[in-house]
Amino acid sequence: MNEKGKKWIEALKQFHIDPNVKVICPECDKGHLILKTEPFGDDKVDWYMICDSCGNYNVATKSLSN
Repeated sequence: MNEKGKKWIEALKQFHIDPNVKVICPECDKGHLILKTEPFGDDKVDWYMICDSCGNYNVATKSLSN
């Protein structure tokens, strides 16, 4: 896995601990990631991590049963 991929995973871990944390964008290293949550199925949500500067994003599905 490349360094940017590792940074996205680290961002996800930080949001898991505190959804209000400020995380620098792994792509542009300038903007901050905004976390948006969308329901997915009966027991899951999609977490969209979107940069407020460059617009790059990544999505992770989180189970609510954990």
